[in-house]
Amino acid sequence: MACATAVTLSSLPMAAAPQKEMPEQDFLDQVEAPGHVLVTAKGVAAVNAEARRQGLRFPAVGYWSPESICFQTPPSGDCNGLFLR
Repeated sequence: MACATAVTLSSLPMAAAPQKEMPEQDFLDQVEAPGHVLVTAKGVAAVNAEARRQGLRFPAVGYWSPESICFQTPPSGDCNGLFLR
């Protein structure tokens, strides 16, 4: 007799999308990590749109900007996001 196991999406652990910027040094330490891609644009929404256009994986590893403006609305400057290929 064969046994089948069903897994629903709700039972899988899911990483939540970052909602705040990473500490600067943590972000910079990740920039050179294998498989990480840096995306820069004006605000987090533009960063995410560019990452999707490039076919990168979500959620982002993290976000950072020198002025801590990634999550400001409306966006007021460049935000950096790290994604996996």
